[in-house]
Amino acid sequence: MESNPITTTLNYLFGWTVLTVALSWLLAVLYPIFAHAIKGNNPERTALFTLLYGLLAPAATVVSLFLLSLPTLAFPFIADHCHDLNCTPHRLHMTTDTLEGIIFVVSTVGLLTGVFAIMLMQLFSSQRKLLALSHLSEPTEAAYRVVDIPLHLAWCAGFFKPQVFLSRGLIESLTSEQLSIVLAHEWTHAVRKDNLRKWCLHWATIIWPKPTRKKIRHDFLNQIELACDLIAVRSRGQENDIDFLIDTLNVCSAASEADDPKQHSVTERKVAALRLKEKKFRENKFIFFKTIGITGCLWLMVVVLGLHVGHPLLEWLSK
Repeated sequence: MESNPITTTLNYLFGWTVLTVALSWLLAVLYPIFAHAIKGNNPERTALFTLLYGLLAPAATVVSLFLLSLPTLAFPFIADHCHDLNCTPHRLHMTTDTLEGIIFVVSTVGLLTGVFAIMLMQLFSSQRKLLALSHLSEPTEAAYRVVDIPLHLAWCAGFFKPQVFLSRGLIESLTSEQLSIVLAHEWTHAVRKDNLRKWCLHWATIIWPKPTRKKIRHDFLNQIELACDLIAVRSRGQENDIDFLIDTLNVCSAASEADDPKQHSVTERKVAALRLKEKKFRENKFIFFKTIGITGCLWLMVVVLGLHVGHPLLEWLSK
């Protein structure tokens, strides 16, 4: 008997949640190995591969469930299991005929609804804060806004239409050239929509074990900061000249020592920039293509695993 569309949708939301949790914990265990494997790429690529890895579990689950809706295509990858004498390709049977099945599905959908509601609230809250900042700041001809406070701050705010803000105190402490590289760094964040990327990674890894969750988020933050630093250096037409970047970071670090809550981040960027200078960083095409291969194989492996284990697992859980 065919299920009605509402029941089918609820069942697939239940399936998406179960598979995403299972695959997320597996990928969290494998993350240290992946992080080591992508070393040697430039910071922009490393950040991209880290983001793709973080998004892998929820995205691969969507692909797996889509393929499970096509029994003939998905059945060769499904673990052996029987429905009486029916071992032929068939659609995913997730019944809600039992009280336990109904409780599982409804509670899961309720949890997902709560999570999505929190995510939407964060988006709306971010937009309200951005509007408030816009009202409290002064526009400039150079496409950034000035907040009239003595602290030494520079940041990019907003998810979909980010804006760059600088404090009056920071502007007065920097030379015009130093200010230009700081602005280039923050504008790069805005163009790349790094706030949105961080937000996506945050929610994609929300069910990872806490130590690994903190590790991938910290790694990603460092990668995008260094990527924006190096892009800002290239904007000056001196791609390999990291000295000016380090000098600017030194000024920002010294100026903000007493009042900048991101001081630790600035120090880490200085260390990373110094290491790049010592290594005389060059593009390594072999490592880049190796990382593409590893990432592609991981995506394929996780989708196949979702098909192989997910089908019988979800049918068993819904009985």
